Amino acid sequence: MLGSNHHSTKLQNRSLVLKIICTRTNVSRIDIARQTGLSKMSITNIVSELISDGLVVEQTGQTAAKNGSIGRKPVFLSPGADRHLAIGLYISRDHATATLSNLKCEILCEKRCAFEFEESEISFTDKIKSLVHSVLDTGVASDKKIIGIGVASIGPLDIENGIILEPPNFHKLKSIPIGNILEKEFKCAVYTDNDMNAAALAEKLYGKAVNISDFAYVGVTNGIGSGIIADNTLFAGDMGFSGEIGHTSINFEGPKCACGNTGCLELYANIPEIVSQAGKSIILGMDSGLSELDEIVWTDIIKYAGAGDKLALNLIDRLCLYISIGLVNLINMFDPQIIYLGHDIALAGNLVTERLQSYLKDKTISSRYKSVPVEISAFGDKSPIIGSIAIVMDKLFNGVIPGF
Repeated sequence: MLGSNHHSTKLQNRSLVLKIICTRTNVSRIDIARQTGLSKMSITNIVSELISDGLVVEQTGQTAAKNGSIGRKPVFLSPGADRHLAIGLYISRDHATATLSNLKCEILCEKRCAFEFEESEISFTDKIKSLVHSVLDTGVASDKKIIGIGVASIGPLDIENGIILEPPNFHKLKSIPIGNILEKEFKCAVYTDNDMNAAALAEKLYGKAVNISDFAYVGVTNGIGSGIIADNTLFAGDMGFSGEIGHTSINFEGPKCACGNTGCLELYANIPEIVSQAGKSIILGMDSGLSELDEIVWTDIIKYAGAGDKLALNLIDRLCLYISIGLVNLINMFDPQIIYLGHDIALAGNLVTERLQSYLKDKTISSRYKSVPVEISAFGDKSPIIGSIAIVMDKLFNGVIPGF
């Protein structure tokens, strides 16, 4: 147990008030008092300080007339959008995306670059630095303060030291000190986390899970992973390796995975594997509109499945069957209130949520007492991009960023 002094309590209260203002809409001082239990005087002092620092602004709302007279217009508090921005950087296996965002987590500009089949550490870091420079060079950040850079990357990561360790199938790259590289180049604080944890933070702070205390975010793309929020807090584990449901085995006699395990879930259920199965099925002579395409991609399978193509529907059903096995394990271990799907699988919408819900029925310990809904993330396939920004916002709301 740790004690607290007056200064740390003040910073904690300030961060809490700022978080409420940035992640809610039409927030008044009375709303903050109700949610925090802070006194009117404390809220007045904190809000005045935040306004002075340019982090918060006042906005006058509209009010309905009563008995023919116009009442006093309410005053709402909103994040200041003019002075402070965050940089988000999402690193996937195939590409990277850099963004600039305000305190509402609204993207003001976005740039993307692709990776070659093989990248050296120098070529990789040069591309990343150029990408971040490209969003700063748009002019959006002129005369504004960058509060930090959030890096949401495929893992595994050394989150504490900002190092991309050795992700499977990642251009033979390993031990990339991305945190130090960006800090030296841009002279500001850099915070890293894996893309699944980042997406879960985005959902908690700005998405559908604002009022949900226990949930799991599951992302399916080249691999499968999850970010877990337990009791309103990101569950990271000892080194941040938690949530790797893609590397739980569903077949102990299965093929060897790059992680060292055998029969890992993501060997059967990643998006490239489903696309590959589509091509193999067509070669074997299965009748499908997909055979008319020169090259099949994931969005083609979704499109044709939505139109009733039998092969496309079977492929999505196969994907959901495998993923449901991982979700059953996840539900039985963590007992979430709800599961949100994001990354590439989110593009399939109801085609996957309805099937997953059906496969999960009666298969979990808690199924006699409750159902665990499966929904598409508020940010869909852009969840990890928003998540990279949410990493910075989470640090801001916890009083971690120096000077804030």
